[in-house]
Amino acid sequence: MAKKFKKRYTVLVVILVIFIAGTAFITHNVLPYAVISRQKRTVTTPPSQYDLKVEAASFQLTDSTQLKGYYTYPKDSIPKGIIIFLHGIGGAKEHFYELSKTLNEKNIATVVYDARAHGKSDGQYITYGYYEKYDVQVIVDSIKQKHPELPIGIWGNSMGGAVAIQALAVEPRIDFGIIESTFTDLEQIVYDYQKRYTLGIGLRFISDYSLKRAGEIAQFDPSQVMPIEAVQHIEQPMFIAHGTADPNIKFEYGQQLFEKLKSKNKTFYPVEGANHYNLFQVGKAPYEQAIWGFMLDNIEAN
Repeated sequence: MAKKFKKRYTVLVVILVIFIAGTAFITHNVLPYAVISRQKRTVTTPPSQYDLKVEAASFQLTDSTQLKGYYTYPKDSIPKGIIIFLHGIGGAKEHFYELSKTLNEKNIATVVYDARAHGKSDGQYITYGYYEKYDVQVIVDSIKQKHPELPIGIWGNSMGGAVAIQALAVEPRIDFGIIESTFTDLEQIVYDYQKRYTLGIGLRFISDYSLKRAGEIAQFDPSQVMPIEAVQHIEQPMFIAHGTADPNIKFEYGQQLFEKLKSKNKTFYPVEGANHYNLFQVGKAPYEQAIWGFMLDNIEAN
């Protein structure tokens, strides 16, 4: 009996040691790269498929990284403003072609581009705005050289929304922002995603360590990626929207960003029943009208 118990105990200890060792290996060597690794998916839809009038653009960053994208323009008129589009993680410039066409028809030009470490742009790692906010400044430089008279807006969703907020906080030449479905701080959202993938079991020490390790690999400080802090320095007009049924990024995060936002010209638009991706489909005409109204008002004001 004693021998059988000892054998079972030994087996359990061995299993526990293997589990701990495996968890430690994954936490140190796998999860950090899951957070920051380049998104390899590339969309190859040409702008011509949407009948867009485009000009190819290459934005040279200070670290010799190039971002690839396009300017899109109204076909038969001079634009009265320009919008920089920022996609989410795993996204691409192509996701904004249809929206660009809609804006071009309203006499608004756009810039669409693959973020660093996405699509056809250079870059090995994603830093969620730590470096990307300065990438936006390079794009603003390009716009000001080509179209110094045009008011500039920025429109980002999910990760792109977080980058847009951080860019607005450091770049006063951006006149207004439209932010959809984004997070308050990187450490919290990484923890939230960790819980989703472990069936609701929160292991904060694992997510915190993995993110710290990711920062070491990609040479950035994750604790500085805090849109909730950045909004406290933003004075430009801002439109923040969030789906009430968003399973990826909590609806409350949108509310918190709005509450902390310094700007006196601000709008919060909850899209009832919308998830992370379908604000336009669920919000329909009222949502579209709210965004167009905000955008046109601020273009005309500048």
